[in-house]
Parts: sequence; structure tokens; C-alpha cells
Amino acid sequence: MIKNYKIMPAGPYPLGLRRQGSTFLYSGVFRRATGCGIKLIKLLFKKDKWEVEKEEIISFDDSCRFGDIYSAQISGIDDDFNAYQVVADGKCFPDSSARRIYGLEKFGNFIPDSAIYSAIDDTASYDWKRDERPQIPFSQSFFYLVHVRGYTMQDKSVEAAKRGTFKGLISKIPYLKSLGVTTIELMPIAEQVSVLPKRFRRVGHAPGIVKSSVMFSDNGVLKAESASNSNKLNYWGFEKAYYYAPRSCYACKDSDPIVEFKEMVASFHKAGIEVIAQFFFTEDMYLQEVIDILRFWRIEYHLDGFHLKGKNLNSTVIAQEPLLADVKILDYGFDYGRIYNGCQIEPRKRNLCECRDDFLYTARHFLKGDDHILSDFLRISKEVGQDHANLHYISNYEGFCLADMVTYEHKHNEANGEGNADGPDDNETWNCGVEGKSRKKSIVSLRNKQIRNALALVFLSQGVPALYGGDEFGNSQDGNNNPYCQDNSIGWISWNQAAKNVDLTNYVKFLTEIRKKYSMIRSETPFRQIDYKACGYPDFSYHGSEAWRPDLSSYSHTIGMLYCGNYVQNDMDSASIYVAYNMHWEKKLFALPVLPKGCNWKLLMDTAGESFDKICYEVPAELKSQQEYLLQDRSICVFVSDGMPMPERKGRHGTEKSFF
Repeated sequence: MIKNYKIMPAGPYPLGLRRQGSTFLYSGVFRRATGCGIKLIKLLFKKDKWEVEKEEIISFDDSCRFGDIYSAQISGIDDDFNAYQVVADGKCFPDSSARRIYGLEKFGNFIPDSAIYSAIDDTASYDWKRDERPQIPFSQSFFYLVHVRGYTMQDKSVEAAKRGTFKGLISKIPYLKSLGVTTIELMPIAEQVSVLPKRFRRVGHAPGIVKSSVMFSDNGVLKAESASNSNKLNYWGFEKAYYYAPRSCYACKDSDPIVEFKEMVASFHKAGIEVIAQFFFTEDMYLQEVIDILRFWRIEYHLDGFHLKGKNLNSTVIAQEPLLADVKILDYGFDYGRIYNGCQIEPRKRNLCECRDDFLYTARHFLKGDDHILSDFLRISKEVGQDHANLHYISNYEGFCLADMVTYEHKHNEANGEGNADGPDDNETWNCGVEGKSRKKSIVSLRNKQIRNALALVFLSQGVPALYGGDEFGNSQDGNNNPYCQDNSIGWISWNQAAKNVDLTNYVKFLTEIRKKYSMIRSETPFRQIDYKACGYPDFSYHGSEAWRPDLSSYSHTIGMLYCGNYVQNDMDSASIYVAYNMHWEKKLFALPVLPKGCNWKLLMDTAGESFDKICYEVPAELKSQQEYLLQDRSICVFVSDGMPMPERKGRHGTEKSFF
């Protein structure tokens, strides 16, 4: 029993409980609750679990109330308390505003609220030293999405104790740099329970409550439901969270998750890589609460951006928050007129990015060779917002990963325990002739080519390219297009595939190098498609079996795109690029647009090649003809101009120009 402690009103912000000298300062929101207070706790870690050594309840009266906030300064208390819980309506539970949570350090265990504790905020400030945010323009960005736990759980190159953790991601920085990644996006990293009550079932990332049989995870192994095993694994993390605390089960054993997360961010920044985090906000949250959370992570954890998830989010108001003006904000869309009020935004200073599935479905249709899709593909592949960017991806954490996209036409989610009723039904994928894995050489060859084509569609588009981690070496989820509860080999990345598919990873590196070297294929502003420099060529043009005459009919599956190098300000990358797409199931002859005298076309890439040196050319290959090229069925070729145009010279009929 605490004797002679004093309690006085205090300022209502910041929220949470912190120690200040010999006193405690607490502030918390209590809406429509009675019997409000906090329980001070002394926790000890014994036999791999937290045990309460002593506790004391501090009750609040209306003298400490400001609206729905109780704020108090408490003095005269022993200083050996290290945790607390909120008390309201006769129940004790963790504080949603706590900076750290105790009790959720182990992934896959069901923990009731009564056994989850909030840490008293008395941690020393972290020394960020000279941390600098990379602030990479969207036109130079390559996003790479990972699940912190699943990305390294099966990676033998990572020290065993660090697998599935923030430190595990630090170990992968050299690999990510070699891949060309500029921005790593993390699936939800805010603290939350890893096992949900049986009543919850997730379809995609929209929460729902249904009556259905479920399965649960025991150390990553799915087991059938029984009377005592009735909980549901929350692997992805799209649930309500303790939004001010990093997820403790993503930290190494006996490690402070706050410090480990900051070390991870600082390490990525030192390597020139941005860190963006997904935040899933539930419908019952207030807009001001959401903004406060984003402000906190921007200041406290130096995050470079946020991908907003959830319903009824007012992203337009969020985007107007002054503190977030220099971080990337991703959402489905924004009200640009209201945000910018008619002001012109420099391409390099854009911080808003639309993240929709439009490109995914359009590119998949085009990849399959569907009719009535070419015009949509042309429109979306060259979209460049004047005041925003567009994220382009062809696979994601749900709706099939890249390898499964060419292997399955139907979802195979039986392991989720929901009778294969969960997950999206409309995936627009093609199995290349056989459902599921195959050893047939022709099937394997076609699937590999389609994967290369899919990656080319992403990296040669004008949007910001994005990959789901593991897609660059053919990671499979065994046809599960909604592995939200799969904390096992289905949901984890199989790094054995990386060793088997080195050529595919090198191909991705080649694509990132092409994109980096030739800036015309990542324009910061929309193409005008006219010759506004009077150089003889428009900045961007379409072609086909005849130069300047593309087949844009509803049944066309072919298109050529010419990027004129004369519109590049930097002379170092002023070569012209011609990309020819043949998504038809037959070979097609493409005309090569005529170049100025002194220049010729060379082959840079052909996805139809059966070996890496026949797909990617470090030294562009000579062509037999400068007039035409025969593209194999379902293939994409990239040509680059070589040589210098001949200078102007005068003849009998006046000046002859070499246009370029």
C-alpha cells in the first residue's frame, strides 16, 4: 500500500505515463468510462515470462479531468515501479499510448489484455548521431515491400538469433543495395497481439466477424481447431495496435525494441535507403489521433514515409499536416486541388503517391494476351502525375506473389482453415497451361519468360516500380493468395529459391540499372508526345510492324515505344530507347524507327532468351538489320541507340540536318 502519495492536476499532453525525477506524470483518454485510474506495477522477468511482484491502483477524481482526458502529477511513490495498466469500468488493460509494451515479446502466443503491460516511459534518448534522411525523388525510387518477420525467418545467411527481427533486416542491407532498392516498405510494425480470438476472420485486409471453423499456429505450425485451441493467428498485422510502440516480437530476445528499431532505421539511412511503414487504422479512430501517431513516428523514429491502410481515412487532411510535408505519403488517392490550392509542385518535391491495383490488373491482362486491353495498358504504363506519383506493382502480399501468378489460376487457401472461402477470387492470372507446379520443360520455360515479362512491365513503366520481397527470385506461397495467418513456410520467404534462381535476381538488377542509367524511361513529367524541341522526333511515340503506325485495335497485343534521347538534359544518358512488346502467342516482326545518320540500334535486352547472357546484354549486341526485328512470342525487347549523329552539312539544296 502506497502511503502519503500526492496527486495534482497536470497538463493533458503528451499522453502516457512518464517518470520525471521523483514524480510520475500521466495523461490518458477515457471516453464514457467510470472508475478511472492507473495501476502501477513492478514487473520481473522469470522463467521466460513476466511476473507481477507488486502493484498499486491510483484513482483519479474530476479535479484531474480535462474533457475526456485525465491528467495527473503523482508524487511520493517508490521509484521501483517499471510498468502500469489503465483502470476503467472495473477492468485493467494496457495503455494504447504507451511507448513500449511488455508481454508480447513472443510471436504466436495468445495473451489476454490483463497480462499485457505498458512500460513507464523513462528511457534515455537515442543518439541518432548525424542521421540524414535520403529523401529520394519518386522518379529515382524503387520500392521493396517486406514482412519483418517472414522476410528472414528462413534465411541462413542471417544469424539465427536475428532472424525475423529488425536486426535481421539490417543484415540484408548489402543485398538490397545490390538489388537497387531505394525504399524499403514494412508491413505493420506497431505493437499488437499476434493471436486473435476465434471470432475474427480476415478476408484480404478487411476485418470481419464470421462463424467458421479456424486453425491456429503453434510455433509456426498450423493445427486443427479443438476445444482448447480456438484462436486465430494474426501474421500480417492488419489489426488495431498499440500505435506508439514498435512490435516487440520483431526485436531480438532481451533486446529493447525501441532501440533496435531506431538502429535499423539509422542503418538503412546510412546505406542511402528510405524506410516507409504501413499503418492500419481502424474505423473507430479519430482523425486527430491518426495525425498524432504519424507525427510521433516521424519525429521519434525518423521514418521517411507512411502507407496509410484502413477505411474512412481522410488522407487529404493528413497530407496537409505541415510536419509531414517532406515525407512520402501513400494512399489510394488524394484531393489535390484542396491540398495544393492550384499551386505548381516541383516533381522532385512531390511527397504524395497513389497506391492502387489498377496497374496490377491491367498489366496482368496484357501479360496474358487478353483482348481489349492495349489502350488501358498504354494509358496506365505512362502515367506521371503532375502533383503526385503512382506506385506500379504486378504482385503484392495478397492476390498471388509473382511466381504463383504464372503457376496458378485459382487460389489454394485451404491451409487458412476457412474452406478456401477467403482471399480474392478475381486474380487475372494464367497458369501457362498446367495448374500448379510442373517439371515439364516447355511449361517451366514459358513461366520463367512470363516472370521476366512481368518484371519488365513494372520497371519499364513510368510509375514508381515496386516489388514484394522474394519475387525477384521466384518465391512461392504454394498458391495461397491470402496468407494472413501463415507464420510458416507458406508466409515466410524461401531463400533456397534465391540460390536456385540467381539469373532471375541478376535480371532484376539489370532492370534497375537500365532504369537508373536511362532517365527517359522514368520521366519526372508527363510526355507531350510532340516534337516540341523541333529536333525531328517527339519526346515519346508509338510504333508497330510499321514505324509510326502502331496497331491500336482492340485485338492488338503488340506495341513499340520510342523514348527520344534528345529530350534528356544530361548528356550522359542521352541515348534513345526503343521498347517492343509482343504479348501475342505468335512471333511478330517489328519495324525499328530510323535513327539519324551515324547512329544505329543495338539490342540491350530480350526476354525470350533461354540464358542470362542471351536475355541481358552488358554490352549491347549488334543487329543483323537496322530496319526490323523479329520478336518471339510473348516477349519484350529493349534497344538502345549507339553512335553520334552526323553534324549538319550544306549541299546544293541547302542545309541537311541530322535530327536526334
